[in-house]
Amino acid sequence: MVLRWLPLAGLMVVLAGCGSSSNTASSTASTSAPSANAAQGVVSSVSSINSKYGQILASSSGYVYYMFEPDTSQKSACYGACAKVWPPVTVAGSASPPVSGGVKKSLIGTITRTDGSKQITYNGHPLYTFTADSGPNLTNGEGIDHFGGYWYVLNVAGNPVTSPSSTATTAAAGAGTAY
Repeated sequence: MVLRWLPLAGLMVVLAGCGSSSNTASSTASTSAPSANAAQGVVSSVSSINSKYGQILASSSGYVYYMFEPDTSQKSACYGACAKVWPPVTVAGSASPPVSGGVKKSLIGTITRTDGSKQITYNGHPLYTFTADSGPNLTNGEGIDHFGGYWYVLNVAGNPVTSPSSTATTAAAGAGTAY
């Protein structure tokens, strides 16, 4: 009787092993090269969503984009463990992503990461997603001090939004309607 279940048990062990290596490959690919998962940092477009912070940048599927204070307009400060938690938003080659929802194409740019991938910038801010945002329209990373600096959402004018005050919401929403 035990022999009949032995092949099934072996198959379950193999499948379990595949699942864990698949997750590792997925997170590695998202930080080093473009993949198809917008939640992991790969961009299909730069759009915007309405939030308690006003109109903020997001992917076409609603995953929020963040900026990191220690970055410069020419260089990311987020690598290694940081980039696993905060995957950089990348684009293949020299392609420029489509924009929508009040996003201004003239504010889109790229920087080259140390692995050669192209990270999208907006108004000089390299963009990231946050792995704790398990779905669209979530802003779990807003204002947290993590990996040596603060993380903020960006409004469509390309400015960090540091509070959900009505002034920030009005300013962000107003900036979006002007484009």
